[in-house]
Amino acid sequence: MKITLNDIAKATGFSVNTVSHALSDKPDISEKTKAVIKDAAEKLGYLKNYAASCMRTGKSMMIAIIIPDIKNPYFSVVLREIESILFKEGYTVAIFNTNEDAKHERAAIDACLVRNMDGIIICPTQRSYTNISFLKNSSVPYILISRHFDDVTSTYVGNDDIKSGYLATRHLTDLGHKKIAFFSADQRISSAYERLEGYKEALREAGINYDQRNVISLSTTVGSDNILPMRTFFDKNPDCTAVVAFNDIIAFQTINFLNKIGKRVPEDVSVVGFDNISSDFVFPSPLTSVSVSKKEMATVSARLLIDALTTNSPLAPQHIILSSQLLVRDSTAKAKI
Repeated sequence: MKITLNDIAKATGFSVNTVSHALSDKPDISEKTKAVIKDAAEKLGYLKNYAASCMRTGKSMMIAIIIPDIKNPYFSVVLREIESILFKEGYTVAIFNTNEDAKHERAAIDACLVRNMDGIIICPTQRSYTNISFLKNSSVPYILISRHFDDVTSTYVGNDDIKSGYLATRHLTDLGHKKIAFFSADQRISSAYERLEGYKEALREAGINYDQRNVISLSTTVGSDNILPMRTFFDKNPDCTAVVAFNDIIAFQTINFLNKIGKRVPEDVSVVGFDNISSDFVFPSPLTSVSVSKKEMATVSARLLIDALTTNSPLAPQHIILSSQLLVRDSTAKAKI
């Protein structure tokens, strides 16, 4: 049987109005009385009627996080950090996985709006701008993380992906590598084309001509089979001695593939990834990776949204770019002369 405010009032001897104010932490009720009422509510198994509360306050105290691939350890770290911060502020988090599908993304946005979510933190699929444009017109506060559009009217928190691409490639050119592949992602993804720009910049600086044939696009979804395009590339480019991978998942896939075809890492081919997921998970292969600010990005985006909701102020359109650094491990070595 559902416990009501009237049940708590009968159990404590206070009026329903006093019980309601106490459970809502209203200042007109003493802390002693609040403690008695809250203790009784806990023992009776009272659950707050959030639907009624939402009607009264206009707030659901729910925040949605929409991400492309929940299986990707990178997003797991970001999710955990955001959820932890929001929980401490009294918010419940709803997580939506789009599987890099624009239709799933739109369905997730629709679900958020129907359920009166107070705000949304989203890493967009970037298959088109339509979904974000729709979200923008909804008046629900939202923040883009990790990926962005060329749109200064949205609030975005992410990493310096051009610098990240540069750092990864510069490390390999400094080791003497000349034939460096970039195993990229869909170029509609901002982090993919920006990391490619950093890759190009480092090649230019090293006096190496950029060759489009050294760049292939792979699936970023965990569990995707990227073996065929990798095999095709190395069949055509047996002289490739280094790979810059779009993320650590693709980097580990590359290492596994190279092992299968008899190439050693790093003795024959050096591999660099992005995201530094090894900082939060244990992997058998110590991977050289560009460490992006996963937890800082989560913290900044969560705090921005909380501040906007607390003050009932619109989010200031801005792009907050966080720093990155290269962490050198065992997957890279000097090129053979």
